[in-house]
Formats: sequence, structure tokens, C-alpha cells
Amino acid sequence: MSGEHAPRLHPQTDAEAGAGGNIRAGERRQAILKAVRANGAASVAELAARFDVTYQTIRRDLRTLETEGLLQKGFGGAFASPGVAHHTHDERHAVGVAVKRRLVLALEEFLTPGATIFVGLGTTFDSLHEVLARHPGVLIATPNLEVAHSCALKTDATVYVYGGYVRNKDSSVLTVADESRHRFKFDLAVIGASAIDRDGVVQEFDPMEVELVRAILPHSRQVILMAHDEKFGRRAPHVVTQLADVDVLITNGDPKERFDDPAVLAGLRVIALD
Repeated sequence: MSGEHAPRLHPQTDAEAGAGGNIRAGERRQAILKAVRANGAASVAELAARFDVTYQTIRRDLRTLETEGLLQKGFGGAFASPGVAHHTHDERHAVGVAVKRRLVLALEEFLTPGATIFVGLGTTFDSLHEVLARHPGVLIATPNLEVAHSCALKTDATVYVYGGYVRNKDSSVLTVADESRHRFKFDLAVIGASAIDRDGVVQEFDPMEVELVRAILPHSRQVILMAHDEKFGRRAPHVVTQLADVDVLITNGDPKERFDDPAVLAGLRVIALD
């Protein structure tokens, strides 16, 4: 996030007393919340410039939103709050359905009978049961309730669900750290991402989501990242892993121009769907 060296802007716009001021403050806080959730994070300086108010006003807004559990204050800015979906499951499911199905179909060559597979969060994996139905004896371990439900009902896979809190308006389990994270040795870990930065860093919005994936990856023989091309160049605050630690990238389109250094993709098998 950018620093806080810009001058204060128009203190006269900060008045929040009276009915009119309270309405303005409420509307501004909703807009701040929307901006933070859209980008994963925002600095005080950026928000002050955007809404033409002082840093003190933005800090008060952030304190209020943090008290309500809607975001997290950090040094010089704010982050999307853990446990709050960046977009609801239904909103994300409706985006790029055909592309997501094609990405999942590309996974088929890696599936073997009796494999033990970790499946991460995200609507990209909603159609996984269609592929698994052709591969008997698979064990699926996942915090993804949509995957668990469809695979349990529509395939003969054994399904293990990690325990924790169900994220509001979503099908994601935000897992509690316990011994279950070390229960399996995975043949495959199939993960998604909220964002992939130009330096090859794989990122997520929710730190509670990140912790499980970080714990799983060292126990996986092969790591497969599935990402819609819209995920490249996005920003999110929490680091999951680096592309250097991924074995296979499945995406649509050619990702080469998405990175500042093409060497980011060195040693990584890329399956780029047309």
C-alpha cells in the first residue's frame, strides 16, 4: 500500500455532526468497505484522496468498520476481514462457468484410481464430480462444502471434510488448526487462487483460508494450481505460495505476458487452454 506522505485534503469535508453528516459518513464507510473487499486492501492515503477527507476521518471510519467485524485495520490501511466472502458463492459460481468446467476437465490426466487428493476452496472446482465419476476409489479431503457434497452424492469417492467455521454466504469451511492437517499424504493438491501477482506470488483474501493450504502443500507429491486468466494481475493481501513451488498450472490463455520475469514459469508445466 502507498505511504501517508500526501497532504491532508479539505478538512472542511470531515464534519460528521448532524443528520446530513451522519448520512455522508455511513455512505462513505460502505464505499470504503466495497473498495477494500474489491482489492483485498486499501491504504489510508488512497482512501483519503478518493473520498476527499483527512486521514483522521478515514482512520475513524476504519475503526468503526473493524469494530463491526467488517474489515481488519492494519498499519496505514485496512484489509478484507477474515471470514467474510470477497464475493458470495452464487456470484462467483456464475462467472466463467464454461471456462471453469474446461479447467477441471484438464485435471483428468492426473487422476489415478485410489489417489488421495486435496481440493481447495473456490467455485472453479464445482464440476469436479463430473470427472471423478470416471475414476473409482479416490479419497477427497477438502474444506470446500460444494465439492464435498457433490462428490459424496455423485461419485464413489471417500470424502473427508476439514472442520471449522462456515464462511458467511459461502460454501467454504475456514478450518481450525488441529492434527487433521497432517492426517494425509496427498498424491495431488489441487488449489485455486484469488490473485496471482506479476512476480508469481499466489495470493488469497482470507488468512484463515491460507493457513490450511500452507499446511497441506508440504504433504503433497504434486501441486496443481487451477486459475482463470482473470486471476492474473489481481491483488490480495495474503501469500499462499510461489509459482516456483507449484508443479502444474492449468489456465485459459497464455500466461507468459502476465509476469514481469518469464523465468517465473521455468520448471513449471503450463496447460494453457485456448
